Formats: sequence, C-alpha cells, structure tokens
Amino acid sequence: MLRMNSVFFAFVLLSTFIFSSSFAQSSSKIQNTSQDTQNASSVISNQNNAIAMLFGEPITLADITPAQDTMSKIRKQAPDNVTQLVTQMRAINLANQIIEGVLSDYASTHNIEVDSDLVEAFKQKFGSEYEKNNQKVAAKKDAQQENNELKESVSAEDITSIDEIALTQVERWQIEKHLYKTYGGTVIFEQSNPSMPVEAYLALMKEYANKGKFKVLDEALAERFWEAFEPPYEFVIAPEDVNFNQPWWR
Repeated sequence: MLRMNSVFFAFVLLSTFIFSSSFAQSSSKIQNTSQDTQNASSVISNQNNAIAMLFGEPITLADITPAQDTMSKIRKQAPDNVTQLVTQMRAINLANQIIEGVLSDYASTHNIEVDSDLVEAFKQKFGSEYEKNNQKVAAKKDAQQENNELKESVSAEDITSIDEIALTQVERWQIEKHLYKTYGGTVIFEQSNPSMPVEAYLALMKEYANKGKFKVLDEALAERFWEAFEPPYEFVIAPEDVNFNQPWWR
C-alpha cells in the first residue's frame, strides 16, 4: 500500500532472609511484589528502547526486524544488500503496525462493520485465482520435500486464505471510502489498491499524531514513514474519475 516506504533507570534488588515459619506468609507477598517489580522494569525498558509509540505502547527495533528465517533468506539471496533491505523492511513493518492500529481504531470509532455481501462478491471474483495459486505453491512444496531450504521458504503462510483476504480487502475498502468522504484529497492508483485516498490517509495520520496516539521517535524512520504519504504523487486519478460508490472489484 505504501510507496516504499537513554533514559537511565535503576531499581533496588531486595534480598529477603527467612529465619522462621512466621515469615512464610510475608515471603509469598514479597515474591509477588518482586515479580511485579520485574514486570514493571521490563515495561520501562521497552519504553526506553522504543523507536515508536502506538496508543501508549512501545514499538521496539526487535518488533519491526524481520524474522530469523527471512533474515537468512536475505543473506543468501542478496548478501551485498543486507543492510539496505533490512532497513527498508523495518520501515515497512513499522508503517504497517501503525497504519493497522490507526485504521482499526478508526473503524471502531466510526462503527464500520464488514459488509458480508461485498465479501462474497470478492470471493466470487478472485476465489479461483487464489485457489490456483495455492495449488501451485503446494505442488512445488510436495515436489521438493527433500530440500530443507525449500521447506523453510514455503510455509503455511504461503497458502493464502481467500476468506481472510476477502475480509481484509472489504474492510480496508470500506474504511477508505469513509476516509475519502471525510477528508477528500488526492486519490492515486496502486498495484495493490486501484483507488488509494492517499491525502485522506495523510490527514488521518496527522490527526492521530497530533493527538499523541502515535509517534515515531526514530528520526530516520519518522522521515520514511511520513514521506510515504506526502506529495509528489505518482499515478494520480483525476477527481472526476474517483468513485467510491462501488468497490474496485465490482
């Protein structure tokens, strides 16, 4: 969807010595308190290491770093571009987390519910296409089961659920329809989204950021995040051709 795109703290370690059975009850309380202290310290540590905050929760570098199997593939397939690719993937992962969080909150706030008729229409339109793709993936996996490397690269995540995709696409379109009605602005064509109300996204993100609902603390990542929504835009749809009366797949 996108174009890409130390606070020091210390705590006191308490040591408790039990000399008699009269301390048994207090010992349990002390252990619980110690666990609570550790949990609180963990939360503080995450906040201190945060590269972004989303609805009061920290997002750390570890949260947006590609999984180990993905890192292994990058090192094998593009050994000379590992740093660049990982940086790009982190930026995309961060953007996805923020966008998904904001859109989820927006949909809830405006009581946007998935239209089941549109879901069925999407499934009828693309169901056979996804099924063919899943069959190809499964066949490729079966044909090379002895290849351990392939076992890692073809997983359950590669098998696409048309039900899940239909729900996601319909919900996203309904949200974007509401966004365009609310904020207007430029709409662009994206390969994965033929009618993306990019300036409506920008207005929404700025609104949430100004309210303190999210903030990208890392300057480089912040720049990458915002530039994905800002002009200049490619493949702009003429205002007279923008139509959210029907979803793009109908």
